[in-house]
Amino acid sequence: MKGYALWSALIGIAYVILGLAEVASWIAGVFGKELQMPVTRDIIAGFVLITIGSILLYRTGDLMKMKYEGLSFLFVGLMLSAIIGGMYLLIALADALDAVIVGEEWAFDPSAYNLPAIILFILLLPCWLALRRKNEFSE
Repeated sequence: MKGYALWSALIGIAYVILGLAEVASWIAGVFGKELQMPVTRDIIAGFVLITIGSILLYRTGDLMKMKYEGLSFLFVGLMLSAIIGGMYLLIALADALDAVIVGEEWAFDPSAYNLPAIILFILLLPCWLALRRKNEFSE
């Protein structure tokens, strides 16, 4: 279980860092500056990424000690990651399908689909396996 806890903590740190980068990029854009970061410059997306990262980090110690509180925070973080990352992935696939149907050219633009959220969602997928061991947790 410690492996899952450490992996989710690392991904949580990445969520917070990328969320802060999104917020910083948005703030710089307001002042007419351009930051060279692979983020979307969306302040709401930045706060969502910070929230997911905070949830993943909050009870990492309890997750390592096999307590239900740690598992519940991991589950909520996994759900939010799946909703946000899956949403951006579906948006990209819908745009690609639209281009195929209409016959237009489509090029994947990482800044339009929040690529960091998609990548972190995919990297967090192995933590779903931790939920199979829910019977081993204590209160």
